[in-house]
Amino acid sequence: MRQDLDDALVRDFPNLYRDRHGDTRHTRMCDGFSCGDGWEPLIRRLSAKLEPLVRGTSLRAAQVKQKFGPLRFYMTPLGPLPPTVEGAIEVATVESERTCERCGDVGRMRDVDSFAQTLCAPCFDVERRASRA
Repeated sequence: MRQDLDDALVRDFPNLYRDRHGDTRHTRMCDGFSCGDGWEPLIRRLSAKLEPLVRGTSLRAAQVKQKFGPLRFYMTPLGPLPPTVEGAIEVATVESERTCERCGDVGRMRDVDSFAQTLCAPCFDVERRASRA
């Protein structure tokens, strides 16, 4: 994700992303948002739902990335999450399975060089050409 989008999410949701620049021994948020720009609106909507739920708790984002196609949104501390948090993450994960990670248009799971990604047809063509180069 572009740095300006990353910075805006951290600024707008300071409780949820309070470990964004934390120590790698304690969080993977130090890696940033490991996904394409197309998912920023999806992550922003999820963050807006989660921010008031994590305020005043030990809950926070631990890692946000694409893995095996859909969005993966991990929280710490590990263990069972409150149902409202778990439900919000599940909704965003399902939405990510039909949202192009690169541009945000309607997409679907596609195999790109043996890796699953959620892409629209034009972005898939770009990825395929790049993997052949």
